[in-house]
Amino acid sequence: MFPAVYLVERTATATEKTQQKKGFPALQAMVEPLELKKTLNLPKTAFPMKASLPENEPKQLEAWHAANIYGGILEARQGKPLFVLHDGPPYPTGEIHLGTGLNKILKDLIVKTKSMAGYYAPYVPGWDCHGLPIETQVEKELGGKGKVPPAEFRKLCREFAMRYVEQHKRDFKRLGIFGQWNDPYLTMSFGYEATIAGAFLDFMEKGYVYRGRKPVYWCICDSTALAEAEVEYEDHSSPSIFVRYKLVQDGANTGKIPPALRGKNVYAIIWTTTPWTIPASMALAFHPDFAYAAVETDGEVEIVAEQLKHSVWETLGRKASGKTLKTYSGQQLADAGLEFQHPFLNRTVPAVLADYVELDQGTGIVHTAPGHGADDFLTGQKYGLETYAPIDDKGVYLEGLPEYKGKDVFAANPIIIKLLADRGALLANHPYKHSYPHCWRCHNPVIFRATEQWFIKMDQAGKG
Repeated sequence: MFPAVYLVERTATATEKTQQKKGFPALQAMVEPLELKKTLNLPKTAFPMKASLPENEPKQLEAWHAANIYGGILEARQGKPLFVLHDGPPYPTGEIHLGTGLNKILKDLIVKTKSMAGYYAPYVPGWDCHGLPIETQVEKELGGKGKVPPAEFRKLCREFAMRYVEQHKRDFKRLGIFGQWNDPYLTMSFGYEATIAGAFLDFMEKGYVYRGRKPVYWCICDSTALAEAEVEYEDHSSPSIFVRYKLVQDGANTGKIPPALRGKNVYAIIWTTTPWTIPASMALAFHPDFAYAAVETDGEVEIVAEQLKHSVWETLGRKASGKTLKTYSGQQLADAGLEFQHPFLNRTVPAVLADYVELDQGTGIVHTAPGHGADDFLTGQKYGLETYAPIDDKGVYLEGLPEYKGKDVFAANPIIIKLLADRGALLANHPYKHSYPHCWRCHNPVIFRATEQWFIKMDQAGKG
């Protein structure tokens, strides 16, 4: 091992200074500091050692823009196989963030890779300029809802969206993303809207379009529909109730009733965690393949799924389940055309069939409100039931009994439970904690509500 060598700079003595003046170069070298970089054999370069990216990157990007590099790439790929990446547009509701930046960078990597692989790969960026996210931001700037007339509000929303579209374009270009920035697609552009209106008119003239009602997720706090992706599930406590519907025994319905049930007080028992949907109840759904027991207790007969009767009776606080008179399949009950009286409205509801009825909880019988549930709606379409949802954008009942008319659905829950109890239809009422859909913006519980919508028939004949 070689001993360590230390180079030390020292101050020249008086004798050495005299010798330096007389021209002794060796002594001159001895007192100069050692420059280590002169001992390295490095290549000579014209560019600086520091990249200085904050200053140099904008210059490089501007040079690319001035030289129309993107246009040159497309021109060089003319006639080659086409590759199009359809851009899922962001909302222009604020400055770009890590998520929107990463999204665009990944898309740019794909498009550039395809271009280098020989494809003609144009990229048209876009923005979704409509919807609640933009409206919510404008309302924040205004200081609340309803501060200006609707026409002025729409104008402000358009200006707000355009402001952030321009900011997004600036920042995405700063990230080095190539695309058709001078002519992006905007859902609020008049040409875009005119194309949609024209296509809609074509469908309408051919008889494919009709106006109807269909339930959607609805936030009564924001007064807006929600896409499924905008719904978050959070813990929630709902009133869990068991309700009975009495079998109609008079009139034309009498001959349809199975012999073992004729002349008796017969009830079908349902379970629900949304008492507020009872006013919209239009049918009772049975599973075609499940066995249903008609159980007699103290002169009254109650129908529940055979597999669930013991758990139901235990929940109702009964010591015994009574005597089973007869067991029927759901198919038999529906085929008999049974009808039941609504618990507190002047309405009869038929027995229908539905495969979504389950045995994991409840009674095996589901009260069906086509205006307040996706599965219920499909059942209603199958059996010609009314898609009834008598509530407004704020979830307030527009019609119904005086007890709950004018109340919102959640405020109506205890009122409807009392109505059921007063009429002898309520068998049990317990709080039930479960995962329930909430609005991702305001984090309040949402509901299913049928709204007026345009529909397009999918068959060529224009028939549903």
